[in-house]
Amino acid sequence: MLRLRKLCCCFTGDGTNSEGHEQEMKNSNTNETVMTLGKTNLTTRRKEEHNKKLTLSVIETVHLEIGAEYEIISTGLESSKRATKDNCVYAGTLEKQGSLIANDILLPEDEKGAGKRHFMIKYNKEKQNYFLKDMGDGMGTFIRIEQPLKLKNSYIVSFGDSHMMVNIENNLLTIRFVEGPKAEHKSTYSPEDSPIKIGRLNDCDIRFEDTSLSRNHCYMYYSDAWMIMDGDGKKLSTNGTWLFAEQFFEIYDKMIFKAGETLFRTKITIDYVNNNNI
Repeated sequence: MLRLRKLCCCFTGDGTNSEGHEQEMKNSNTNETVMTLGKTNLTTRRKEEHNKKLTLSVIETVHLEIGAEYEIISTGLESSKRATKDNCVYAGTLEKQGSLIANDILLPEDEKGAGKRHFMIKYNKEKQNYFLKDMGDGMGTFIRIEQPLKLKNSYIVSFGDSHMMVNIENNLLTIRFVEGPKAEHKSTYSPEDSPIKIGRLNDCDIRFEDTSLSRNHCYMYYSDAWMIMDGDGKKLSTNGTWLFAEQFFEIYDKMIFKAGETLFRTKITIDYVNNNNI
């Protein structure tokens, strides 16, 4: 993983320049929101505001409590001991830095792979949503791919012990494995090669003997853009296909991500406040 981090570029900014999570992985509340707004006239729409809350639930862990929840609002974690209200939530093993509280969510020090400041969640006022980003300390923050995801340059996708880096140029997809049994293996595919199957079966285009992978673990395909999907299109893989959250990634409802030995599931709730004085 250390070698993987050396290959990753640093990302600066607050998520406003990141396309984040694509339409294919949109918040399940989005359609409902559009329909609701569609019933209002333009004047009402401009005056309508909403309060969006993000809840993180621990669904799998070694050292934390299963079912533990962390409620996040636009200013930060509710009941956080960190005094600064900067629209950010930090999670990691470091409790204090000098006299200041370092993290809103404290991960156990004996959590395997957990960093001192492992990940952050930032509320983007312009997009009115939350974004997740790995902080570069520890063994990485990974988002489980459970819906089709549009691939982008420098994305790192992980499964089993393998990490592959993506590059797209003129609709040509190049993948290079940076860790795992196929480290330094590099392949380039055109849209005509779609779909590209990865797994343990003999007919997979990229075949592994790794028993932690499913027979059809994931596949990439071209549909106006290069996409990746976990499983075989009908059933998800057993252990998942994961996107490394090197860049700010827009959080959607019921998204699963892992940090160290802990899996979190997100829940987004929206309360609409109509400020019309009619």
